[in-house]
Amino acid sequence: MVVRSLLRRVRTFNEWWEDLDLAEIYLLYMAGGMYWGTCYGTYCRRAKLATPESDYLLVSVYHVDEDKKKGFEASWSDQARLAQRQPGYEWTKTFKAIDWSESPFHYITFRMWNESSSYLRMVQFDPTWKELVKRLKEVCAGQKDTVYRILVDDSVKRIIE
Repeated sequence: MVVRSLLRRVRTFNEWWEDLDLAEIYLLYMAGGMYWGTCYGTYCRRAKLATPESDYLLVSVYHVDEDKKKGFEASWSDQARLAQRQPGYEWTKTFKAIDWSESPFHYITFRMWNESSSYLRMVQFDPTWKELVKRLKEVCAGQKDTVYRILVDDSVKRIIE
């Protein structure tokens, strides 16, 4: 009984399909492609949102006179505390040179943001950040910022500029 009903529906669909002209068939193919494309795109987007990856690593190199170390560290700590409260902030690691006179830089900071817009929102629109940058420049002889992208290859992370 169920098989007959199914065969009748298949036959009816086949007759309907044969009555369509070429434009209608192409329209149905296009509609089907749009439907499946939407389903696949939604699936891929949800998978990407389920496992978010940070992709904005900001590396800052500082040159500081030895007599201004304490002032630099205090200003830098204020900047770090402000950054920690921002949406999109991930983590910060800072390293200090052991051999002050022979090192090409005195401090290096790695700061990870989930995306560039999170960092740029803080830098461009936060007046407190602008004041802290001004204070840091007073005690810092030089600063250079560089953005890196993180690439994942065979489960081994490499940082490439």
